[in-house]
Amino acid sequence: MEFVRAAAGPETVPYPYQRRLAEEGLPDVLRVPTGSGKTLAAVLPWLFRRTRHPDPAVRAETLRWLVVVLPQRTLVEQTVTVVRGWMANLGDGIPVHVLMGGEDPEDADWKRDPQRERIFIGTQDMVLSRVLMRGFAESRAGWPMSFGLLNAGVQFVFDEVQLMGPGLTTSLQLQGLRELLGVAQPCRSMWMSATVPSELSTVDFRRVLRVVGLDDEDRAGALGVRLDAGRTVRRLDLGEPDAKRYPRVLAERVVAQHRPGTRTLVVLNTVDRAVQVFDALARAGTEAGVVLVHSRFRPDDRAEHIERALQQPGPAGLIVVSTQVLEAGVDVTSETLVTETAPWSSIVQRAGRCNRDGQARGARLLWTVPPPGRGASLPYDDDELQHTEQVLRRLEGRTVTSTDLVEAARDATLPVHPVLRRRDLLDLFDTAPDLSGNDIDVSPFIRDTRDSTVSVAWRTWPDDLADMPAVGRRELCPAPIAGVQDMLRHKVTRGLVYDHLRGEWRWARPEDVRPGAIVVLDADRGGYRPEYGFDPNSRAAVDPLIPPETLPDAVESDPQTVGCRRWVPLAEHLADTEREARNLVERLGELPGLTDPHREAIALAARYHDIGKAHPVFARSLEKIAADYPTPEDGIWAKSPGQRPLRHEPRHFRHELVSALLLRDETTGLLEAVEEPDLVVYLALAHHGKVRLTVRGRPDEPADQILGVTDGESTVDCPLPNGTVLRARPLSLAPTRMGRDSLTAQALALRDREDLGPFRLAFCEAVVRAADWRASAGYDGSAR
Repeated sequence: MEFVRAAAGPETVPYPYQRRLAEEGLPDVLRVPTGSGKTLAAVLPWLFRRTRHPDPAVRAETLRWLVVVLPQRTLVEQTVTVVRGWMANLGDGIPVHVLMGGEDPEDADWKRDPQRERIFIGTQDMVLSRVLMRGFAESRAGWPMSFGLLNAGVQFVFDEVQLMGPGLTTSLQLQGLRELLGVAQPCRSMWMSATVPSELSTVDFRRVLRVVGLDDEDRAGALGVRLDAGRTVRRLDLGEPDAKRYPRVLAERVVAQHRPGTRTLVVLNTVDRAVQVFDALARAGTEAGVVLVHSRFRPDDRAEHIERALQQPGPAGLIVVSTQVLEAGVDVTSETLVTETAPWSSIVQRAGRCNRDGQARGARLLWTVPPPGRGASLPYDDDELQHTEQVLRRLEGRTVTSTDLVEAARDATLPVHPVLRRRDLLDLFDTAPDLSGNDIDVSPFIRDTRDSTVSVAWRTWPDDLADMPAVGRRELCPAPIAGVQDMLRHKVTRGLVYDHLRGEWRWARPEDVRPGAIVVLDADRGGYRPEYGFDPNSRAAVDPLIPPETLPDAVESDPQTVGCRRWVPLAEHLADTEREARNLVERLGELPGLTDPHREAIALAARYHDIGKAHPVFARSLEKIAADYPTPEDGIWAKSPGQRPLRHEPRHFRHELVSALLLRDETTGLLEAVEEPDLVVYLALAHHGKVRLTVRGRPDEPADQILGVTDGESTVDCPLPNGTVLRARPLSLAPTRMGRDSLTAQALALRDREDLGPFRLAFCEAVVRAADWRASAGYDGSAR
């Protein structure tokens, strides 16, 4: 109790079920009504058991990372603010990260220091895409590292699971596949909601689950006031307006039903209708404040709208027009809730925003049906809305609690969603695009495909696109894929996408607009209004936000190699990286999924990861960009003080391929008597996340060249950390060709090995890469 008061304030008293979680640990399923303090239950019991529990064994068995997965972006921002406040009050210094897309220094922080306790909060699309190795709005090279670290030593909490759609099935399958295929450190999941399905199981996740709910002690205390909070169900009769008249008619009824001095929430099923009703309310001349909240805002504007929506209503009151973004978890209450029919689980959650604290008198849940016409039920199915309408008609005139609403529709049919299978996960381990430049689309496993979005930013483009920096997190706005495609197809605007393979910005085509992509639109041609969010019909210029200073991370770039405060000898960097790798493995604590040979392979891969820099192409490139920083003496260098991006000739050169070829060469003796030589080779090859399973040349390369490496060309003498020298030798591209002994075949064998598998292999990969970043940070280099 004292721990909770220190974190959340002296007036906060934990509910009995929250205390049980601190004593017994997080369950598999937490079934409690909305407004019952699920955020506190998800975070503070875990934190207490990890950092303050008196039993060291409990602290050790509590997983080091907590990842809270939420269904809506607006809920993420509110939750982050609350949890960061708790951490500041406790003074533990535990970072709270937001898992979103775009360039952000925090991503480098948690990837470089994975041994620390951390809390992550993100939407299901951003989290699940990362644990599927296809991180939305994340650089391709970042996918393997996120996958490796977020599937080891993590406690997942999935909130409001009834809103997850296919993401719920995917989260269950991922937990089952981790248990089936093995991980470096255990992962656990907790699913929570008032309306958790009675059976949580999938083809690969079938076991008895520990379920925690409320007991009589919970219902008798302060929580009981919230549980007994009622609202009267009434139909809001609009007549029979068509789709065009519907927003105006609904706005008129809302104004008539609104009570001065109170908050009225209006929840619509689509963003377009929410915008239309907001417009109609603005024209209606109501004295009440009117706020629009939906998902298609840039982060700063979204936060401002949410803040206005949560403020205390003035004398005239406040009308908040929203979509599903206020449906779950947002701690806001209203005296009047106006909602369109939706799946019953959504109605239960929306009702939780009406008389949430049990203090309102005469609270009302007013419902209506969407206007007729094509696609009127979207994003839901007609039968879901018809079922809800039938239940609401039965409840007409009754005052109901949240518990009553949960019990009112136990007969609801659950939709069928695509199921992530083992073969799908294994296919996703290869992050190289296919020969057409396309990737496996994971969006059907994450979101209903009818609700697909793309990340959009607006900029005034520089004269030279080569100078255009990466897209920052604050610039990104979710936008409907079809809407952005139409803008490009009809030349309403122009767009750019970054080609990570070619390392350049290029004009966006409609087919480039897909889940996970980032499209930069022409700010001068509109498409966004701060008060409305994404607006394809607006031609008003958009104010660009200040971008980050970093350039995009292309497949052919090496940002860690430049910008150091001095020239760094290769042998020094190899020694530093090995030391960091061994320290990381030790500081990560018990790794029951890894054997001693696995751990040693991590250290050896760190020792040899950059020996491919002992190649004339790399040496020439390093010297060319650092003409103003003459080398102090002859030597083989790993890092340069040069400030310009590295440009190789031939342009596709990858030094990590050279490292792998040298390690595969038995005449070097580097891996003699090593128990896991193939693992060492793979980890060295993959240490930038750019060359992994698929090793193939670019279309413009000659037949005897793969990724800038020419068959038969020689390396130069390479000093090693132990004082010996790896003598120059010719390189053979034979391991890059298909066959049993190819690099690809050996990597696939590692992925499929029972004692490794995709999760453990990617974790080893991430540790080597983190060690490289940590060593590079010691030279004031970029840690990307």
